[in-house]
Amino acid sequence: LGDVSDIKPYVDRFVRYAKAHPEKLFLVIPVGCGAAGHEPDEIAPLFIEASDVKNICLPGEFWAALDH
Repeated sequence: LGDVSDIKPYVDRFVRYAKAHPEKLFLVIPVGCGAAGHEPDEIAPLFIEASDVKNICLPGEFWAALDH
């Protein structure tokens, strides 16, 4: 398992890209969960900035984690 903080720069880069390309739709999978061994509660906070980006669709597991 990698550290969750190692993922943050990649998520930030993705969010910047999505904002720069509003004509595209991005369906996010629960990255880092499952085989990678992290829980949605650990990964979802990395996507908090993505939660208000209209062309990014976060998975239900992330929304549930962010609503806490």
